[in-house]
Amino acid sequence: MYKTICKLENLYNSFRRAQLDNHYKRKVCVFAYSLEENINRLHWELSNNRYTPQPYTYFVLHDPKTRSIAAPAFRDRVVQHSLVEEIQPLFEKQFIFDSYACRVNKGTHLAASRLKKFLMASRSIYGKETPIFALQCDIRKFFKSISWDILLKLIDKTIPCPQTFELIEKIVTTHNRNTRNTDQSTAQLSLFEPQDITQAPGINTNKRIGLPIGNLTSQLFANIYLNELDHFVKDRLRLRWYGRYMDDFYILHADKKFLREMSNEINNFLNQKLALSLHPNKLAVKNVKDGVPFVGYRIFYDHILIRGNTLLRMRRNWRDNQKQLENDSLQEEDLLASKAAILGHLKHANSYGLIKNLFK
Repeated sequence: MYKTICKLENLYNSFRRAQLDNHYKRKVCVFAYSLEENINRLHWELSNNRYTPQPYTYFVLHDPKTRSIAAPAFRDRVVQHSLVEEIQPLFEKQFIFDSYACRVNKGTHLAASRLKKFLMASRSIYGKETPIFALQCDIRKFFKSISWDILLKLIDKTIPCPQTFELIEKIVTTHNRNTRNTDQSTAQLSLFEPQDITQAPGINTNKRIGLPIGNLTSQLFANIYLNELDHFVKDRLRLRWYGRYMDDFYILHADKKFLREMSNEINNFLNQKLALSLHPNKLAVKNVKDGVPFVGYRIFYDHILIRGNTLLRMRRNWRDNQKQLENDSLQEEDLLASKAAILGHLKHANSYGLIKNLFK
């Protein structure tokens, strides 16, 4: 397994995947300028157990909410692509069907259509007159709370290769911040809990917790971590209509009190087994007649609408892009690409009039 990850051919293919949609970024161009030398260097470091992740670059995103991002060096993204390509099929066999985030042939559109099917099925079984409720939960500070020790134990059950596991352990536990990055301000730093300036944001090396959101591997590791929750809900609690997108999940049932009890069961499981907890302000049990907000849509049993805050964000971004085009700070092909992305989201909802109004 480890030899496959280190192969020159696989590292080159990983470079090709890592540069998709980023061809003209400076760090990609610098790596590509000496591509053969850099790929050979990575191959040598990995083959001789000399590889160590480089410091992360820190920045902040504010859309739709403020997030601290720790982006790895491009060479580390190449290694992560090679690693994920090799180990992900082993974990895919263990994942339930209704986990939709960061998986091949899954995503937000399947998540929305599955929830609509669940609503139709529950209405068919309970009848039109019986109220059906949705329990919706979110995990508090999910990525910042992931325990390295628990995660590595879960991964160790599946990875048979000691060298591959050692590489994974390096990626999970090596977290330094690139102090030469001058894009961060004191105001930005104050948004996050106090920590050593040399560490990546959202990471606590003393408590051995936290995964950087910018890592490709963090997406897979998050699914591995919450796969324990998925099987608890499906196998132990035996709940039928359940779906999860990263740390946001729902359960449908006709008994409101039962759903409250299930939320307590789930919270106890998260506390005891995964060192996590449900966000108290994002836990709700609501009647599905008003639609279930999930993955950017509001979903009913017979139709799907765009969520209000998602629509506002789309309108704002579209107006900003149009202004940039008028000011010659945006190319027309970039505007068309933005329009295609918006249409790609809207077309999975009942939004004919909305599309006509937005692009009139």
